[in-house]
Amino acid sequence: MRLLFVAFGQSIHTIKWVKHFADSGHQVMLASFYPPRPVPNADVRHIPCANRNLVFLKTGSIKKLIREFNPEIIHAHYASSCGLVASLTGFHPFVLSVWGDDILEFPRKSPVHKYVVKNTIMRADYVTATSNMLANKTLDLIEHRKEIRVIPFGVDLDKFKPAQKSINDSIVIGTARSFTPKYGLEYLIRAFAALRQKHPNIRLTLIGDGPLREKMQALAVSLGIDDSTTFLGAIPNDEVAVRIRDFDIFVMPSVGEGDIFGVAAVEAMATALPVVATSVGGLAEVVDDGKTGTIVKPADIDSLVEGIEPYILSEALRIERGRQGRARAEKLYNWRKNAAMMESLYREIICKRQSNT
Repeated sequence: MRLLFVAFGQSIHTIKWVKHFADSGHQVMLASFYPPRPVPNADVRHIPCANRNLVFLKTGSIKKLIREFNPEIIHAHYASSCGLVASLTGFHPFVLSVWGDDILEFPRKSPVHKYVVKNTIMRADYVTATSNMLANKTLDLIEHRKEIRVIPFGVDLDKFKPAQKSINDSIVIGTARSFTPKYGLEYLIRAFAALRQKHPNIRLTLIGDGPLREKMQALAVSLGIDDSTTFLGAIPNDEVAVRIRDFDIFVMPSVGEGDIFGVAAVEAMATALPVVATSVGGLAEVVDDGKTGTIVKPADIDSLVEGIEPYILSEALRIERGRQGRARAEKLYNWRKNAAMMESLYREIICKRQSNT
């Protein structure tokens, strides 16, 4: 198959899709409006766009690539930018993958923004979403019946896997999130401070970076927990897979709907960690409450404390919830199976097109 992806070339999710199909022997081109990462076996093109609000002006550049590459399918990721440009080319078949902010936040900016996203979705021949929650939100937005295939961002189960833990008196609570408001890291830090008053053997590890990092470090100092809190900063995904094996409990304290799927929660489950997550976005769809972890109220320190503490008190509970989490990841979020779902969709599209000609 000849596949043209129009997507953010710096995203690890984009790279996973492109790399999979390129490594599978398909002819793949990636067009990115921002500096992309290199992908072996794929033709990666950078189409510079300094202003995201003017991305539609790059339609001509994508049309030129279409004439050059002659794709069988164009697949755009993110409705409000890459999807918009792909829709304006008039090329079909056109697959659109919605990601989250493009459905939940962008349309709220103005009636024009809402129209742009709705029109892009309606022009797509096929639409995919990472969760049922996002699929339903997309249907609510367009106010029209349209089939949406749910294909999750799965994880590499060979990379994210359980490890034999060394004997250690400390219990490590951790997360891997960007330091931005919607991920609610302040609530986790405050909950940890409250828990440490009763459980001095616990530690907190935060993986990630962002505009709130210095503020969160200062908060840890003010709460007197800086000696038991580690800020690792942003690290490569391969290293994340290694680092979280040292965790005992994984926490997703998000406060906004933007956590549409929660790949980090799936990575933790694949590593056989119990996950404590807030009931926002698609997290409650990923984490099976009472089986693979615990769902708690968002922006609620007491609720986080109540959700985390049972796992501090019981190693057996941590092991059992972690075991069920690994099983759930294997069943629903195996990257190879999820990629096969997308490839099956592509083949279905091409077969239909051939039968109609």
